[in-house]
Amino acid sequence: MIVPPEDHDEIDSLQVNSMNTSFSIAISNDFNMDWKETIISFLHYIEREFSRFRRNNELSRLNEAKRNSILTVSPILFDLLKKAEEYRVITEGRFSPYLLTQLEVHGYKQSFPFEIAQDIETIPRYENEYQPLLLKEGCQVIKKTNQKIDFGGIAKGYAVEAISKWLQTHTSSSYGIVDGGGDMSMWSKGDKTWAIGIMDPFDEDKEIGSFSIRNGGVATSNTIYRSWMQGGTKKHHILDGRNGMPAVSDIVQATVVTEHCLDAEVSAKLLFMDDEKSVKSILSKINRKFSYILVKTNQKIEIGGSRKNEL
Repeated sequence: MIVPPEDHDEIDSLQVNSMNTSFSIAISNDFNMDWKETIISFLHYIEREFSRFRRNNELSRLNEAKRNSILTVSPILFDLLKKAEEYRVITEGRFSPYLLTQLEVHGYKQSFPFEIAQDIETIPRYENEYQPLLLKEGCQVIKKTNQKIDFGGIAKGYAVEAISKWLQTHTSSSYGIVDGGGDMSMWSKGDKTWAIGIMDPFDEDKEIGSFSIRNGGVATSNTIYRSWMQGGTKKHHILDGRNGMPAVSDIVQATVVTEHCLDAEVSAKLLFMDDEKSVKSILSKINRKFSYILVKTNQKIEIGGSRKNEL
């Protein structure tokens, strides 16, 4: 995120480490309200209850429940499950939250950074089920699957979007930005424009370019940082929900710009999974307005989207 120096006195900001990433939040300082403790508490709650690396939290209790169990969950977990299931359906299974077992079999059993998986490579058994969960009124969930849930990036995107909406509603700030490790939501009620830099995936200290935006969502997925060796095979964290295997692509980084952060978060991962025509068709079902910036293994950059000259 790039903020013009002359704006520093007008901005109230917060930085929080949560969910294995750094959250940076900045809003216009034209009101009198203590908003920071609410945001910190919310982020810690999301991390505590929905991290797959923690035990005895709400996500683990759902994952450990037997098939055909009926559970009453918190409104936030219910909303997360509902959104994740909607994305699974609209992407025809490319996106899926039901990939925890597959991630672990591929060697992703610990938080990053790590370089070598502890377990040897095996072939994961994967059940691509038609309707894994039934979501009922009153935050009731009927578990119809043996697959386990990992929210991964969608939990971070969900948190970014929820914080952005809350700040716009409760602080009356005229502009602001929420950045959760590259998942961003920004708004402006006037002429404020945010300049967003795009990291070079081959050198994190450099940028390959930037773009300007007033309102919308941005997300970036990268197969270099969250990658590891398992036996003699290089693995990464972006799994194709149709087969439970790491996506095969000549793309190493995808950045998506659209109207909502959560849409961008899911869309960025899809760009690793299919040819351009197929992916653009699915992305247009998620949000008809989108742009993307791709970095290939040969370091070439490709820009595209739903319209020409999107950025």
